[in-house]
Formats: sequence, structure tokens, C-alpha cells
Amino acid sequence: MFVNREKELRMLEKRYAKGASEFLIIYGRRRVGKTELIRHFVKSKPHIYFLADKRSEKEQLELFSLLCQEHFTDPLLTLQPFNSWDVAFTYLSQKIESLKETMVLVFDEFPYLAQINPALPSILQRYWDTSFNEKKIFFILCGSSMSFMEKEVLSYKSPLYGRRTGQLLVKPFNFLQTKEFFPGKNLIELVEIASVFGSLPQYLRCVSPEMDIFDNIRENILAPDKLLFREVPFILMEELRSPQNYFAILKAISFGKTKTNGIVQITGLDRGMVGKYLDVLISLGLIERKVPVTQKNPAKSRKGIYLLNDNFFRFWFRFVYPHLSYLEEGRQDYVMDIIRRDFDTYVGQTFEPIAREYLIHSMPELSFERIGAFWDGQQEIDIIGINDEKKEILFGECKWTNKPVDRDVFFALLQKKERVLWYKKERKEYFCICSKNGFTEQMKVLAKDKGVLLIDFSEGLGAIKVKS
Repeated sequence: MFVNREKELRMLEKRYAKGASEFLIIYGRRRVGKTELIRHFVKSKPHIYFLADKRSEKEQLELFSLLCQEHFTDPLLTLQPFNSWDVAFTYLSQKIESLKETMVLVFDEFPYLAQINPALPSILQRYWDTSFNEKKIFFILCGSSMSFMEKEVLSYKSPLYGRRTGQLLVKPFNFLQTKEFFPGKNLIELVEIASVFGSLPQYLRCVSPEMDIFDNIRENILAPDKLLFREVPFILMEELRSPQNYFAILKAISFGKTKTNGIVQITGLDRGMVGKYLDVLISLGLIERKVPVTQKNPAKSRKGIYLLNDNFFRFWFRFVYPHLSYLEEGRQDYVMDIIRRDFDTYVGQTFEPIAREYLIHSMPELSFERIGAFWDGQQEIDIIGINDEKKEILFGECKWTNKPVDRDVFFALLQKKERVLWYKKERKEYFCICSKNGFTEQMKVLAKDKGVLLIDFSEGLGAIKVKS
């Protein structure tokens, strides 16, 4: 099933339709769906799709020779496969010369090739400059190693710098896009799925729509023979040098050490190295640095904290990692009891960023320039949206409980918002409350009177909206 990459596909098709030579870089996190996107794009076009791996260069060249032999119907390549990339690119240059239609050439997982032969980017640069850029070729370099693609392909130090005609960072889906995977699920079920499996297509495809969230967890995450059971250490080993240090930092953050000092203390790593590790984890999309949304200079704010940015990683560190020994022994029932007991508390924490995302994408009429959270050591506010130009501010609370939200939540929000000093005497204030299971009649009456926006996730995508 190919889901929701219309924007990316339109971009690729528009470029291909021009008929000019293209050198496109496609990159993104492992499991984000880059390969599926490329395969969907090339399936009706003349193309050679080459997926690199960790085999030797000789084996890689033999495989590439086979693909060229099939595409150009050239049996000679079976007897005399390419023995270098120079020979391969010279062959391609000659063959492409006579093509009437633009051919797509894809090197997927390019970092594997360049790690085996560090001179390959320079070789490719030379052939692009002297030959390929004048021919009917749509060249795609794709990679999952974010650090490699950014440093060795996209950076100004790379031999390929300045050659690319475009680049595409394939991002994880947002919350609302996950509905396309599960058209029969209600909004509460979607929140639960997103809280556990995150937003990467390959993880979402593990979810069976016929099973509830707990059966899906047991079947797809707690079973030692399944992909997701050891996914976190696998990703770190594939992506990073010194994966044990990155693992230690992610574990520290998941256990509540959200500031640099706490991370250094619990990991025992050098402070300077921790800063570099944190930057790499941010670039990979695994963590994020958050500051109160009211901060005028977020980069220099001392209130910054580090949080896991991937819900599957959050779930894995919360429930799988501490119980690996039990799970290896086959004691899934014991771990499932813990998950069931703490599940609503866990989802309540992931619900806050999901609710903020829901507001951004489903209610553009709010028109806030930025949206986030607020904390000052004494109070926390789940949602704050700000429009600096209009001096408008939205205060919001999120409640993931089985009880309908009553007026006390709104009154508490009125008290907490007084600690937010942003344009305090000049601002226009708005309020919203997001609830898993609706609102009391008293709260609904109050909302109409005060102009509070109520979002009831039990009502589905047509949530209650009350405005003054």
C-alpha cells in the first residue's frame, strides 16, 4: 500500500516532465518510505534502480552490470561485468546518448557504496560535469544515513556540492496523515496507534487494523522474533558510530534527564561530547530541543530541554527496554499487565504534541505563527499559540482521561495563564481544551459563554468547536 506522498510525487513528476538532466538527492530517516516513493515514481518510466548494500565493491559492480544488461539487453555484460565505476559510468554515458526518452537512474542507499569506495563521489562528480549533465538522465542519489548524506553529499565540502539540481527530505507523516493507513479507525484509536508506533510508514504497516492496540503491541513489539522488538538498537548501529553512547543518551532522556547537566551526570560522558551527540540525534529526528514557546530567542534560552521526538522510541524505552529479560523468557503477559496499567498515563504525555499538531493542520483559521507549550518551574501549560503581529495568544489544556472534562480544568487554566508575561497587558486571549472523552454539560455551557474552543476526540474528526 502506497500512502500519502502526493506532494513529493508531484515534485518528481514535474521535474521529469521538463526532459532536462536532473541530479536529485533524496534522503530521510530509515523506514520513512524513501524507497517506496522512488519505486512508485519510476515504475512506468525507463529506469535502472540499484539498491546498494554492504557487499564488496566487486559484488556491487556485478549486480549493477546485471541490471544494465537487463535494461539495455546487452548479453556481453554477463560475460564481462564492470570492474570499476569508471567503466560503468563510461558505458552508461555511451548508452544514454542514443535514448529518446529520459532514463531514471537510481542509486539507493548510496552511503554504502561511498563507504566502500570513498573516491566514488569524486568519480561521479567528474562524469556528471563532463557527460551526464548534457544527456537525458534523471539521476537520483538516495540515502538513509542522514549524517552521511548531509556531510558527504549535501555539504559544501563534498565533491558533489553544486551538482545537484534539487533535493528532497522525506519526512515522517504527521498525525492526520496516519488516518489513511487506518480508514476504519476512530480518532481515539489513531491517537493510541500514533502514541505507540509513531509516524514512520514501515512501523505503521506492522499494525493490524483488525486488532486493538494491546494485541498489536503484543504481536508486533513484544515478540522477540518481530522487527520492532530490537529496532531501536538496530537503527543506532546502522546509523551511528559509537551507538552505545547515543543509546545511553536516549535512555537518559527517556528516564527524565532532559537537560544537559542531567544527561552528563547519568551517562558519565564528557560534556562537550554530549553536546555533539545531542546535535546528531536532533539531525536524525530522534530527539528535539524544546523551549517555552514564549521565548524570544529559543537558540539561546537556558530553559531548553531535550525530549524524544519519536513516539515508537518513547514507547520502546518506556516499556520494552526495562523488561527485555522478561520478554526474552516469554513473559509477555507480565509486561502487558504493566503496559495496560500505565497506558493512559503514557498516552496522555504523547497526546499533548498530537493535539498541538491537530490544531495546526485541522484548524488553520487559528492563524498562530507558532504553537508549543509553556513551563516556568512552577506551572505548565500544554498548548500556547502565539501571533506576534496581532498580539493574540491561545491557551490550551489536554486531558486524556475517561471522564468528561469539567469546568475546573478551565478555571485552573485561567490561573496558570497569569504566569505568562508575553504582552500581558496588550494581548487578546483565546482558550481551548482538548479531551479524550468529551465535556460535561456545565463545561459546554461555560464554553459558549466564554468563547472556549472545545475539541472532543471521541467525536472524531468532526470535533466540537465552540466559538464566541
